[in-house]
Amino acid sequence: MWINPLFEVDALDELDQLLAENSLATLVVENPLRAAHVPILLEDSVDGILLSGHITRSDPVEQSLREGGEALAIVHGPRAYVSAGWYDDPGLPTYNFSVVHLAGTTTMMDEDALREHLIDLVRREEIQKDPKSEVPWEMDETARQRLEKLLPLVSGFWIRVEKAQAKAKMGQNRSADDRDRTRAHLDGAAGLEPREVSARMGAMDDGTGGRRGASPTVAATERQKEQ
Repeated sequence: MWINPLFEVDALDELDQLLAENSLATLVVENPLRAAHVPILLEDSVDGILLSGHITRSDPVEQSLREGGEALAIVHGPRAYVSAGWYDDPGLPTYNFSVVHLAGTTTMMDEDALREHLIDLVRREEIQKDPKSEVPWEMDETARQRLEKLLPLVSGFWIRVEKAQAKAKMGQNRSADDRDRTRAHLDGAAGLEPREVSARMGAMDDGTGGRRGASPTVAATERQKEQ
């Protein structure tokens, strides 16, 4: 993934933020080129970034993972269309979005590790689900029995990440006035994602959004081409 330096952010920080919002990732393998959509977790590791996930054994992607090749996990953040009509300065329409690309080699879990991964996945998702006011659901004996029946139909895997990239394109190349106007329009959207983009733009402007690269002032004066 090519990244304009204005939009580059720390991959691990961005991954933490995006996985806290949505763990569903796009998993891409090669030879042949295939993709699947699976939840992934960021595991504690002293040796860099380690991801865990699971996939049904009937999915052809599972065979590629089992063969121990490379995989690319793409974690998506919120995205929103930005109209050029919202700018004071001349410009063209674009999209604001965030995404993380994580490429590495795969290994398979044994059944015990898979069971632990699935239980941990449910626990983490229940804690961070919306609405936050709901009490987290916990697995009872019936759920655990069903889990045991499903284990032979599912494969667990790890991805040892060798290359991590993150891009948060949030209008850093526009003036402060243009960003303010964009945020005002996004805040009025009916959908959730535009409002999430607006919040992220605001976090970047006040220095809490984990942004790395040129400052908003430099970004406005450099006016780099939008990608």
